Formats: sequence, C-alpha cells, structure tokens
Amino acid sequence: MILVLACIGAATALMKVKHTLASVPVVDVASALAAEPAKSNEPRNFLIIGTDSAAGLAKGDPVLKGREVGYQLADVIMILRVDPRDASARLLSIPRDSRLALAPDGHMERINAAIAGAQGPRNLVQTIKRNFGIPIDNYVEIDFESFRDLVDVLGGVPVYFTTPVRDRNTGLAVYDAGCKMLDPVQALAYARSRHFEFQDEKGKWRTDGTGDLGRITRQQDFIKRSLRRASEKGIRNPSTAVGLVDAAASAVKLDDTLTVGSILDLLGAFRSFNPDALRTDQIPTFSAPRGGVSYQDIDWDAAEPLVDPFRGIAPGQPIAPKAVIVDVTGPTAKSAQLTAMTQALDTAGFDAETLETRSGASATTINYGPKGRDAAILLARQLDTIPKLVEDDEITGYRVVLNVGKTAPQVRPDLLPVDQLPPELRAAPSTTATIPQDAQTNADPNDAVTTTAPSTTTLVPGADAENPIPADAPPGVVPTDPEKAAACH
Repeated sequence: MILVLACIGAATALMKVKHTLASVPVVDVASALAAEPAKSNEPRNFLIIGTDSAAGLAKGDPVLKGREVGYQLADVIMILRVDPRDASARLLSIPRDSRLALAPDGHMERINAAIAGAQGPRNLVQTIKRNFGIPIDNYVEIDFESFRDLVDVLGGVPVYFTTPVRDRNTGLAVYDAGCKMLDPVQALAYARSRHFEFQDEKGKWRTDGTGDLGRITRQQDFIKRSLRRASEKGIRNPSTAVGLVDAAASAVKLDDTLTVGSILDLLGAFRSFNPDALRTDQIPTFSAPRGGVSYQDIDWDAAEPLVDPFRGIAPGQPIAPKAVIVDVTGPTAKSAQLTAMTQALDTAGFDAETLETRSGASATTINYGPKGRDAAILLARQLDTIPKLVEDDEITGYRVVLNVGKTAPQVRPDLLPVDQLPPELRAAPSTTATIPQDAQTNADPNDAVTTTAPSTTTLVPGADAENPIPADAPPGVVPTDPEKAAACH
C-alpha cells in the first residue's frame, strides 16, 4: 500500500489521477471495518493482503504449476499504521500459518484460510479484530499478476545477495552473488520464497530453515527497496508518475469506504516519506504442528508490545468509543434485536459487530480481557442498564463481548455520567499502559507501550544491528553483509 500511495501521490496534480482512482476495483468489507471512518488527519490502520491467486496469468505461467485458478489464500498479511500528524508509518506482519479462531464461527485454523469464500475479506478483517483487538480502517488486496505489474513499471527492484540463492518451489534462481536487479518474475519468486536455499563457502546448497518467518523479513525489506526504487526512478516527475499511477491502480483492490479525497489527503502528508523511516515488526510465533499440519502458535507475551501501538490508544489518555471493538452476541430468538443494538453502538462511535448467535445466558454480561476493563466500563455507560462485568483472559486488547441475556439493554443516546455508575465501577479510568520512563523521550504519540523488546522467536535471515539473528535460529540462516546491502540501488 505504501508503494501504491507513493506511485499515485507523484501525480496528485493531474486530473487523470482522480479518474484512475475512481476506477480501482473495490471489495465490500465496510460492515467489518471501523464504524467511524478515520478523518484525514487521524491515524488509520490498513489491512494489506497479498493473495496467492494466479488469476489473470497466462496459461503455462510457471506460477500456475500445481495451483488451482480461482482459489486463494492470504499469502501475505500485514497491517500498516499511518499517522498523518507526524508522517510516520509502521508495518506489522502476521505469519500466514498462525493458528487462530477464524470468523465467523470461531473454528481454529491457519489465518491464511480466513480469506477463502465469498465473505473471505470480511471474515479476515473480523478474525484480526477479534484475535488481536486491532481496529481496521481500510482494506487493500494485491495478487500475483498485480505484484508483477508494479515491479515491471519500476524497471525491477535491486536486492543484494551475499551468496547465490534459489527456491525450486517458486523458481527463484540467483546464481551470482552481488547487487541484483530482480525482474518481475524473479521478484515474485523472491517475495514468495518459503524454501529459501543458499550456497555456502564450499559451494554446497543449504536450506535457510526460517520458512515463512524469514520470508516476512525479506518481504518487508523488499517493500523499502521498492519505495527507494520508485524515488530513484523519478516518481515525483508527473510524466514518470502517470505510468506508475496506472500500474498502481490496476494492481490493487480497495475497500469501498476509501475515498479519493482520503487517499489524496494521505498523499499530501506522506509526499516526502523516507522509506528508511518505516518501522517493521512481525508477530512472534513458535512451531506447534497438530495432526501433521504445520501451525504457528502466537507468543502472546512477546506480541502484546508490538500490537498495542496499532490499537489506537495514546498513552495517558482515556479510551474513546472508536477504539473499542464490541462483539454483540445472544440467543437466536433475539437476532433482530442484536442487529439493532449493534447498529446503535456503531452510531454511538463503537466498532460493533453481531456475532453468530448462540443460546443466551439469563443475565447480560460484558466480558473483557486484561487490558479491557476501561473499555467495558465505557460500554456499560452507553447502556440503559449496567450489566455485570466479567474478566476473561482470552480476550485481547480493548475488545469486549456484550452477551445479551433474557432482558436486552437499550443503547443510550449519550454516556451515563461517571458519578452515576455503581461504586465499584466509579474509580477513575486507568487509561492505557504507560511507556516506561526510560523510553518516553522519543516515544511515538500512538504507542501505548514500548515496542523495543526484541522477539526471541522471530527468525530473520536479513540480520543487521537492529534485527540480530537470535541464538536459537536453525542452522543454515543466510549470511548477510548489511553495508553492501544498504549500498545496493
């Protein structure tokens, strides 16, 4: 999405851009997105999906080998948070094999399967919201053909290789070390590579061993390199930008709430964005195969500091309704009532959604997680009767679950004053977790906690001073030369 924005932003003065943006294919996921659209000067989260769909590729294309056209999984899952106030951006990748409860029914499966089916994009958004407590403002989708188109317009993307590398599954074949300009076919093979091999000093091929986790690091580095390449190609020159605009517009599908005006406003704020300023992280996981299936389980203790900045709570500030994800659930007999309640909560500014209905409890409750008590109290203040609050360690972030009992509460037009709450709920909100004293000087205004703790489970083949290879990395991690890699243009 950053590359797409950069391409389009180069020609914002051209009338062609508005026409081109208006023709971008859209995906209907509006009901799953944040109820209150982010304003042009507010931070927002883009869910960026790279699918493994080979639709549109020519018959006989090597990518089609062993692949069913028309079926797709989410090969790449990233959340991009942009803040126009200081033109900052950060990227969080979720490993595709992460085992999570998938929407709409909560069955446990790899997250990349959530996008399958007619309601796939909507279900994937809901899966991320419910598991990570991250609100999603906008949705962007790109497939194999679109990826190649973007690289083609850039004239290739340079990547430095310390040794020859290959992946016989994707067709990656770089047999000479050095700074190599990857063409569209090789760039896609590189970005897709999960069976990455390199040649050691004796000429023997060795497996990298990091699988999808190493691939994520390479993908994040490739994004930065693509941005640099776009800048070097003269992206700010209107004549050069027209081709990039056309490619970018044909390369993506956007959600149906992202307006041309919103995109142009963001472009104005990020026109001079430095690719090296993009903060990148990935959700830490560990191998946890089940029944012969390769799964990754999330290391939640290590993940929380990385996820919190994407939840939209500034340190020391009270929580606002738009940061609270509310799942409304209850008995099937109350289906219409639950839907009406969800709509009323959306109108009040909450990010509400009706879950699959179930047998209802006798009393209405609000369930919340370790960080969600203030969110639960805020929701309670929006109801005409105060439900019982129940802590549930399985709920992440500021998400809460409103379990509607026999008597459904009504949504108030305004918040109940704090002094009218029951005594046990009347204490001043604890706001959010604060940043440790030694990290506050250079804190991002959107960070709720420090995010500098390195993950011990993230395996990075492209190691440098900020991303060291952990001591427990598997044998065969590709050697690197950060200085030469930085000089590769």
